Amino acid sequence: MEIAGLILGIIGTVTGVGALAWEVITWKRSGPVVRVKVTQALPTYSDHVGDPLTSVTATNSGRAPVTVTSWGLQLPDGQTMFVQQPFPGSDKLPYRLEQGASGTWRIETTQVAETCRAQGTGYADLRGYVNLATGETVYARRKGIQLAPGFPWPKAAEQ
Repeated sequence: MEIAGLILGIIGTVTGVGALAWEVITWKRSGPVVRVKVTQALPTYSDHVGDPLTSVTATNSGRAPVTVTSWGLQLPDGQTMFVQQPFPGSDKLPYRLEQGASGTWRIETTQVAETCRAQGTGYADLRGYVNLATGETVYARRKGIQLAPGFPWPKAAEQ
């Protein structure tokens, strides 16, 4: 009888801990869960490819909407490149990120490169971020804007 009680006690404990863990996970995901990613983009027009763009994308995988109020790139010393006039086609700020939605903001990569040169830092040390209306700043997990070797690339007319 003691063994049966011990087994039932262990099963009850494991079930209780599992239920508690599930409640914590559910509670954490009940609000907005924003992830930020920085990528390179090449805009295409009807007859040519444009200059490279640095894109900062915020995705909300949580259950509650949240508003993005600003975005930018952070330098290694903590200074930020706050972009007031993003590239055309970027989402307008403030931008409401609904559940499962994403927003993207772009800047010409040559502007980023000029700022990096002026500050004496490399592209690999930048980190994208978005500021939320909740007062939280969400940074990209990975540093860098992932430029291909040889940037700035020569334009097609120069080759």
